[in-house]
Amino acid sequence: MIYTGFYIISSLFVIHKFSTFSKINLGIIVGLMVPDLDIFFKYFNSSENLHGGPLHSIILALIIFIFLLIMNEIKKNYLGKKIINGLFIGIVVHIFFDILISGQKISFYWPLPINPVDSLFDLKISSNALYILSCFQFLIFRYIGYRLNALLIKSNFPILNQGKTIHLISNFMKIQFLFFFLFLILFVLKIKYSILLIDFSMLCSIIFSLYCLYTLKDIFNKETIIG
Repeated sequence: MIYTGFYIISSLFVIHKFSTFSKINLGIIVGLMVPDLDIFFKYFNSSENLHGGPLHSIILALIIFIFLLIMNEIKKNYLGKKIINGLFIGIVVHIFFDILISGQKISFYWPLPINPVDSLFDLKISSNALYILSCFQFLIFRYIGYRLNALLIKSNFPILNQGKTIHLISNFMKIQFLFFFLFLILFVLKIKYSILLIDFSMLCSIIFSLYCLYTLKDIFNKETIIG
């Protein structure tokens, strides 16, 4: 099981107010999502005990960090150093917590020929409880959409096609609720469901969230201190 949504909601409690995000805080939220994009690799890996794929590698995290810094120097304001620094922090925090609590193997040293790292703690949670927790993560992504729309409405920063963006995010929120409701109903009615389908839905949610955060990165211009 992935814990992306819970990492994000925990970070929001640390940051306190989503509407006062600084650039580095935005980068942290993005970084917390990035490692679980490797859900995609689950469709090509037969090992059920492998939780973290290539994007859970500290080596790849460093490569991404250096690459983005170089791109930022070549193309000014490509992302900005504060967002890039935050992104690296978020990726590392995600990897660290997965090593602590995922209960599965993490490809910490990929692509080096070193065995994956075992999780330090294996939380004894039943498969049914894990399934329900997975469902609730869709509500967390819906909450992210809600906060983004609230931020867009309150922001004085000029956004091209602001109305269309708000409408798009609103539709995303509806889809997240439908995901939550559908998978929960399948569980309650004891209808056979596919974990891969849930993972695919989660992957779509992460990709869209990253797209929205990147598109709206310029409105996160307030400098706040984490904590």
